[in-house]
Amino acid sequence: MARSSKYCFDFSGKLYVYYPEDTRNVGVVFNHIYELSGLITGEQYHSADTLSNSQKLHVDMLVKKAYENWDLHIGIRL
Repeated sequence: MARSSKYCFDFSGKLYVYYPEDTRNVGVVFNHIYELSGLITGEQYHSADTLSNSQKLHVDMLVKKAYENWDLHIGIRL
């Protein structure tokens, strides 16, 4: 069973990363109030305002999955 993940940083810079699969190749990043902040592909971060149209379509799908599966996330403090 694939599990989703979320990473948390301290309150001053608290972020959540949702990975829909264990491979953790692609994930969406949310800020401390759960608004979309960006996309992680591989080890590269792309802020939401720099995404291409195709990336935005993919992110929209991932965001919906993230909200639907929020209770399946695993919290890890880095």
